[in-house]
Amino acid sequence: MPDPREIHDAFAAALRAHDERRLLDCFHPDAVLVTPAGVVEGHEQIEWYFGQFFSTVPDLTTEVTTMVVHGDTVAVEWVTSGSQTAGMLLPDGTEIPGTGHPVRWTGCGMWTVEDDKFVTGRIYYDQLTAYMSLGCRLVRTEPGSAVAPVRVGTPDPETGPASAAESRAGAIRRILRRLVGR
Repeated sequence: MPDPREIHDAFAAALRAHDERRLLDCFHPDAVLVTPAGVVEGHEQIEWYFGQFFSTVPDLTTEVTTMVVHGDTVAVEWVTSGSQTAGMLLPDGTEIPGTGHPVRWTGCGMWTVEDDKFVTGRIYYDQLTAYMSLGCRLVRTEPGSAVAPVRVGTPDPETGPASAAESRAGAIRRILRRLVGR
């Protein structure tokens, strides 16, 4: 039986190569992933989930920075980067148009192996950094209403038009002020 590290290494190699067939070979046909975008079940949904990243960021690279194996479970941390050249579909159906801008975020995952395949996985990543690098910003809404990322440059009734050249630090300060209600 292969070590969970070997299965993750094969997965990481397929991810780097954007090889969806090899990537799916790492998963049990009924595998379940819990992701920031929602629950992904089975090969068809897993292929769609990773395909979104491959089409949105065609030069996507992922570097594993930490790996720990315990029994049938492997935990990893990684850094993902590339350039967003195509639209990215969000869970609510909104599409963020491609900008060509560089994107970079960190994340981690926990994978459980049975019969030489991933059967479960949990993926966590820094969503704020990921969405900020896609040109989004947070918008304060009324309690109980949905919050959706908004493209930088989209006029906001509270603050007026945002500049695409606005500094990242300035954007973060604005977000924090909105979050604390100032």
